[in-house]
Amino acid sequence: MNPALHTASAAERPSPVVADPDRDGSTFGGAVSSELLKLAALRTAWVLSVITLVLGVLVAGSAAFSYQQFTAGTEFDTGEPLQLASQGMTGSYFAMILLGALGVLTITTEYASGSIRSSVTAVPQRSRLLAAKALALAAWTAVVTAAMILLSHIVVALITEPVGMTDVVADAGIAGMYAATWASVVLTVLMGFGLGTLLRSSAGGIVMLAVILFVVQIALTILWSITNGADWTQTLLQLEYMSLVGQFTEAGDGQMPGMEPLARWQAGLGILVWTAVPVLAGWMSFLRRDV
Repeated sequence: MNPALHTASAAERPSPVVADPDRDGSTFGGAVSSELLKLAALRTAWVLSVITLVLGVLVAGSAAFSYQQFTAGTEFDTGEPLQLASQGMTGSYFAMILLGALGVLTITTEYASGSIRSSVTAVPQRSRLLAAKALALAAWTAVVTAAMILLSHIVVALITEPVGMTDVVADAGIAGMYAATWASVVLTVLMGFGLGTLLRSSAGGIVMLAVILFVVQIALTILWSITNGADWTQTLLQLEYMSLVGQFTEAGDGQMPGMEPLARWQAGLGILVWTAVPVLAGWMSFLRRDV
């Protein structure tokens, strides 16, 4: 081989891009804007968001229609607006798994495509990059969840008489329940984001999220039953994630018989702990592992 051609070829070959951790990169606001644009360009984000809205409204409408047709005016009719509004929020459980899956995919799709290297090159400060991704994801899902809650309330108010259209802000109990539901969904999404960052696998992160949301509760309920309600199983059930969500959104209701419910603030603190563990573990992994 001609040495001169070899030298020219080596000179033309692009050198690998290495992120300089000492360089500031873009501003945090710019990073957040960039991550929002990435989410908007992700078809999965739109699909999961639309499905969340549709399911939320359908479930709310079904619950309201069922009440109006089969319960209103009967001996089982309590006529409590808060109870009816709470039933209309059953669709929030679908929102948790669907938008939680989006939280996982927000980070794992970048690993799968290799675009995470470009992201780290653009924003070498990894903590800043991860925080921007989390904030953009939280903003997106916060808007989707708020829209689902508002549309579901409108549907329930249109179909049932006890729930008024203005109760979303005029009734403190209903407003508090809606706010707690909104916060629970957003925190669940961030939990999914933390799992995705830690595991770097879409399938692994979504499965683990489903285990936390559904499988753990089923397993602990079976354990509680076969141990005849042993105290230690009651404690585990009370601190299980979805049990905490129920106590947080319904202010102590939804507990197993014989269990003393936690105060709303205690349940909310428990949800924060559940969310913080995978987020912090994912953050530490993101800082230490190569992309």
